[in-house]
Amino acid sequence: MSTSNLEQRPIALVDASGLAAQLGISVSSIYRRRSLGEPLPPALKIGGSVRWRQSDVDEWLEQQLEVA
Repeated sequence: MSTSNLEQRPIALVDASGLAAQLGISVSSIYRRRSLGEPLPPALKIGGSVRWRQSDVDEWLEQQLEVA
């Protein structure tokens, strides 16, 4: 019986406070940006909670870099 990659390694999830810390903004700014549709990494809704995959956050941050 084979297992998928998801079963073999856990996915690192970040909550709003973790995302806010990485972006250097407040938790309320995270939720305000979400409600206004402003740019943020793609989120997962798990039950009543919102989480972000760390890999998505890392990729999104790379895309935000300005080319000089």
